[in-house]
Amino acid sequence: MNKKSDRPWGKGNNPKTAVWEFLKTCDRVEIDKEMEAKLLITVAPDGYLKCIK
Repeated sequence: MNKKSDRPWGKGNNPKTAVWEFLKTCDRVEIDKEMEAKLLITVAPDGYLKCIK
């Protein structure tokens, strides 16, 4: 199986940039840096969100 077909995104068009774009329009959640700091390794930096409202 071709690895490229597993991940059809690239720089500027990926899950992380989608989160950042979503956060520009939503004031109910923010990135949960505390959760990220508890983990030794993560495949989702800036991908843990918490509800603040």
